[in-house]
Amino acid sequence: MNRLYGVIVMDILCFAIFIALAFAGRKATDENSGVDSSIGTKPVGTVAGNGKLHPRKGGRELRLALDTEPPTLDPISIADTFSDGVACKVYNRLLCERLNDNSKLEFRPDLAEALPTITNNNTLYTFKIRKNVHFHNGRELKASDFVYSFKRLLSPMSKRADLLMPFVKGSNAYYAANKVGDTMHDDPNLGIRATDDYTLVIELNEPFGPFMHHLSTSSCAVVPREAVEDKTHIFSRWPIGTGPFKIVEWASNQHLLFKRNDDYFGGKVKLEGLRFLIYKDRMLHLENFMAGELDAAIIPNGHVRSAEADVGSENVLQSDAMRTNYVGIGNPNGKFVNKPDLKPLGTNKLVRQAMSFALDRDYICTKIMEGRSIPAFGILPPGMDGFNKSRPQMKKDLVKARELMVQAGYPNGKGLPAISMLYRNDEDTKNICQAIQHDFEQIGIRVELQPQEWSRFLESVENEPQSMFYLGWVADYPDPDNFLYVLFNSKQWGSPGNHTWYSNKEVDELTEKARKLVDMTERAKLYSRVEDIIIDESPWICTVHLVNKVLLRKEIKGIRGHVTPLDTGTEFPQVEFKDVEIE
Repeated sequence: MNRLYGVIVMDILCFAIFIALAFAGRKATDENSGVDSSIGTKPVGTVAGNGKLHPRKGGRELRLALDTEPPTLDPISIADTFSDGVACKVYNRLLCERLNDNSKLEFRPDLAEALPTITNNNTLYTFKIRKNVHFHNGRELKASDFVYSFKRLLSPMSKRADLLMPFVKGSNAYYAANKVGDTMHDDPNLGIRATDDYTLVIELNEPFGPFMHHLSTSSCAVVPREAVEDKTHIFSRWPIGTGPFKIVEWASNQHLLFKRNDDYFGGKVKLEGLRFLIYKDRMLHLENFMAGELDAAIIPNGHVRSAEADVGSENVLQSDAMRTNYVGIGNPNGKFVNKPDLKPLGTNKLVRQAMSFALDRDYICTKIMEGRSIPAFGILPPGMDGFNKSRPQMKKDLVKARELMVQAGYPNGKGLPAISMLYRNDEDTKNICQAIQHDFEQIGIRVELQPQEWSRFLESVENEPQSMFYLGWVADYPDPDNFLYVLFNSKQWGSPGNHTWYSNKEVDELTEKARKLVDMTERAKLYSRVEDIIIDESPWICTVHLVNKVLLRKEIKGIRGHVTPLDTGTEFPQVEFKDVEIE
């Protein structure tokens, strides 16, 4: 998801040696759950590169790693890939997206019995809800639970109201009423209603192309009201859903432990348990994989070829990913129109264009990321509808970049103040930001790197435009609307997705028109024009599109062949974990 939203967003892989070259536990078993509760978070020594892959540990518990602790597991607040990857094991939605026999994503019913009946000129969606589905607290799911969950999504506490607003009938008025304090009022004009215990009806103002994609995101998961409003637990850290796994323990900055849901409506869950271990140091991912402590791992840059040789191809998984990484430039718009640190970078597109020509994307892809990415010359990633294969590549061109700096009025950067660049505080991201810093300095743009912890970083870019920041976006759903509307329409400033506070009247008009169409051929024409405008104005300086290559033990079945372009890292949010097993 969402990732950043869904995001989208976020784990840039790099390694310090390439930058240098470029620039001269206790053990216990829960007898009731069958889950091995060994903490397993201590470093195991420098195992990487010694050619020895140890047998896996952990019994019938699957062990995955996270770079950082998820900020939340409340669906309406999920805005990053870590939270999304974990939450998808706990919750269900009306619909999901899975690969078909032709390796293409298609809609499948999840908590709905079937795909919806769509009537009234593509504006009325009727869902039949599965019977005998139970939340983790034992109560049966009803259609009214979706009404409650979607009302929460339309409340001021939500980060993803845009998934339902403004196209759901009455959603604007409902959200406005919530903002004055009546957060769960009964509004007969809201187009979300349960007509009986197992029938949900959603009415739109007009046709909306990506609507079923929206309903498939983790933020549209169903939650039980009594658990959310239980003051004895913090729901964001003690989630209750209908999914294949129940949370057992959350040890801050150590691990999240889940046991299987033996009452799962989808059938028997094959794993006994699931543990997410938190390692901020990417080398620990690799070391613990080699030592048998992890079942999947991201490979630190500088170790890709040696790790592949050590583990063998049967322990490597590669897949496409719908993801774009970028340098974001804050624009002085809205209440931040006079924010001083956003000028002149946010007001002079020639400087931003010069920065794009100064960037050495090929070096990042081939040397730093060892072939696990391709240069990004546009917003939309390969595989996305509307992706322009013929878009001209923007090779590094310092002559052109310096000419643009002269035209902008800042020859060799003369007159430009130093610019702060915000980034997530981990060594890998730091190193790649140092490479970007070096490239920008070649045309006289001085960059001061400013690290922040992940949760604080998200808060910073969501609350106000930053002069410069480094981030990535992973598609919530495979539709260009998720990039070009969500990230660039001026109605999306801040937490909904437009973190640069970019604003262009034509972009607003075209993205709003495109999402009201159903035919993708017609929509793609509009999106092509939108992308041309955005690339010219460069609120994003696109860097790379990721290729997802991770280590995955051959004993783990049910993941290979089911990983989608929406999956990045080793959380695998789109994989049906009910079917994952250990051979």
